[in-house]
Amino acid sequence: MKFINLIKRHKGLAIVGSLTLVLLIVIFIMFSRMIFSTGKSEYGDRLKGIVNIPNEDTKKMVSELEEIDEVKSIKTRVQGKINYVTITYTESTSKAKAKEIATKVLGYFDEKVLECYDFEFFLTQDAKLDDEGNDTSYTIAGTKHPDRENISWTKD
Repeated sequence: MKFINLIKRHKGLAIVGSLTLVLLIVIFIMFSRMIFSTGKSEYGDRLKGIVNIPNEDTKKMVSELEEIDEVKSIKTRVQGKINYVTITYTESTSKAKAKEIATKVLGYFDEKVLECYDFEFFLTQDAKLDDEGNDTSYTIAGTKHPDRENISWTKD
C-alpha cells in the first residue's frame, strides 16, 4: 500500500522514471544488436550469389602475361566484387602497348566472372629517365564495370 501511495503522491516523477526506464531498455537493445553482430559479412548481402574466380584462371593469366617481354610483374587481388590488377612494365613499353596488354587480362576470365566483378587496373612503368635526368615513367589507372564492354582509362 505504501508503494501505491508513494506513486500517487509523485505521479509526474513516476511517469518520467518509467519512461526513462523504457528508453534505457530500448537503447540497450539497439546498441547490443550493433555491438554483438550476428557474424554477417562486412559486405552485407552484396556478395550474395557471387561467382568465385578460379585460381587456375588467375595463375594462367599471370604466368602467360609475365612471359611477354614488356611485362615485368603482375599482381592481382580480389576484394569483395573488385578484382585489382597491377601490372609493372619495363621502361621501353609505350602507354598504348601497356593498355593493349592490360586489355588481354579480360580474355582469361569466364563471361560469368566479367558480369559479376569490377576490374581495376593499375599500370606502372619502371623508372625511365630522359636526357636531363627527369623521370618520364607513367602510371595509368583503368576501370571496367560489368555493364561496360571496354576499359575506361584515366587521362594520359
